[in-house]
Amino acid sequence: MDRLLNAVLAGISEGATYGLIALGIVLVYKATRVLNFAQAEIGTLAIYIVWLQTENGVPVLIAVVGGLLFAMVLGAATEVVLRPLAGAPRLTVTVATLGIATFIGASQIPMFGPDPHQLPNLIAGEAFVLGATPFPWGRLLAMFTTVGLGIGLYLFFKRTLFGLGVLAAAQDQTALRLMGLPFNQVSIFTWASGAVLTALAGIILVPTIGAFTPFFITTSLFIPSLAAALVGGLTSLPGAFVGGITIGIIQNLGKFYAGDTIPGAEFVMVFAALTFVLLVRPRGLLGSEA
Repeated sequence: MDRLLNAVLAGISEGATYGLIALGIVLVYKATRVLNFAQAEIGTLAIYIVWLQTENGVPVLIAVVGGLLFAMVLGAATEVVLRPLAGAPRLTVTVATLGIATFIGASQIPMFGPDPHQLPNLIAGEAFVLGATPFPWGRLLAMFTTVGLGIGLYLFFKRTLFGLGVLAAAQDQTALRLMGLPFNQVSIFTWASGAVLTALAGIILVPTIGAFTPFFITTSLFIPSLAAALVGGLTSLPGAFVGGITIGIIQNLGKFYAGDTIPGAEFVMVFAALTFVLLVRPRGLLGSEA
């Protein structure tokens, strides 16, 4: 029973990271109905920017701010680059984001090399221990950050004119213009925010797992985060957090029950759960038609 409880608790802490990236996925999707794969490698490149700064003596928190600002600018630039495809099918734009992600990821190898690099801990001190499960402070930071950002974004969408404009952008651009908000401004905001959230998740996580390499977020975090967004509902910010925790727990239960005998059992369980949710409730657990 203790091992099972530990697996669940570890799943919650891992799921918080997935939830943070899923928030970025949902934010872009709510405004544009596009799945933005480019934000994964923008996030990885932002981690490299933080690493470069810390290697040159910049304090880690200042380096993090610099990395997040870089992600914000590159996320906004991606929206501008893809703007000529605004009238194209959304699948075309999604594939274009995948191409940009591949280009950015491949460029990391000649720039930084294939060897793994490390980031210093954002919070000093030993891991917090609950029962027999160690919780690295970075995991707890991801959890509280995800909850805080989820609540903040929910209030932003419900209580501010600009937030309502983001919701209107995906449904009726004429209504958006009547609100006095240009669509391009709203679109840049969402793409930049999605990149920042993804970068933040990677920056928080790297010190807890030891190292990162090119394509780090795409290969390690983005697929389970996308599954989290789909499980929670691509139109629901609270669903992104719920989906992240769900995917994290399922992954760790897969390791607990079959990880020793079936390699990759946790991924099989994740995709089985994702398939089940989409068959029973295609909108996701908390998603809506809008």
